[in-house]
Amino acid sequence: MNAFVSEIYSSVQGEGLCAGERQIFLRLAGCPLRCDYCDTPESLTSEGHPLLSVGEVFNKVLEESRISGAKTVSLTGGEPMAQARFLKEILPLLKNGGFQIYLETAGVHADFLREIVGLCDVIAMDIKLPTATGKSFWREHADFLSVGGEKIFVKIVLEEKSALDEFEQALSLLKSVRPIPKLILQPVTPVDDLVKSPSAEQIASFYSRARRELPFVLVMPQQHPLWKIR
Repeated sequence: MNAFVSEIYSSVQGEGLCAGERQIFLRLAGCPLRCDYCDTPESLTSEGHPLLSVGEVFNKVLEESRISGAKTVSLTGGEPMAQARFLKEILPLLKNGGFQIYLETAGVHADFLREIVGLCDVIAMDIKLPTATGKSFWREHADFLSVGGEKIFVKIVLEEKSALDEFEQALSLLKSVRPIPKLILQPVTPVDDLVKSPSAEQIASFYSRARRELPFVLVMPQQHPLWKIR
């Protein structure tokens, strides 16, 4: 089994509940979504990326681990779930090699998750607001949450144009899940002049609404741009 791989490298996680942890990033190429705030547009398609075997990827991860000492692999993209058959083969090798698995995903492939959820340790799931993607994924998100259960924490990227009614629908979805996932509100990192960050007042409003409904809510921007590392 092969996969299109954008890059494999060691760095510090810059988002979500594991921010600050040294990880090995296994970035797969290809994504069916087109979020307007995407910060890895070079990984949206497989074009220009090498097709690597399970063995080649595993050996590269081992090499990065020897250099950095990291024992957590962040599966990211693109959308890693778009290459689910590859994940089914690489994940047992990684787990047997002593690695923790941190899956970063848009949370729209519940059927694929069902096949690998037992091999994941932490699942960082985005809820995609329709203003950012051009379509809604509420049913897909609900199915994904039901499969991932307590392994999932949720991230919502907030833009200046993020709609309050969409945000409240996301909160209603999260309230219906048991256990209720922890929520990270991530003010978007601006993209040129097309994608703008929410104002301080908007962020405060989103936070207060979420905190009234959910037991755990944090506001956390992407740390990599602040740290000036990738």
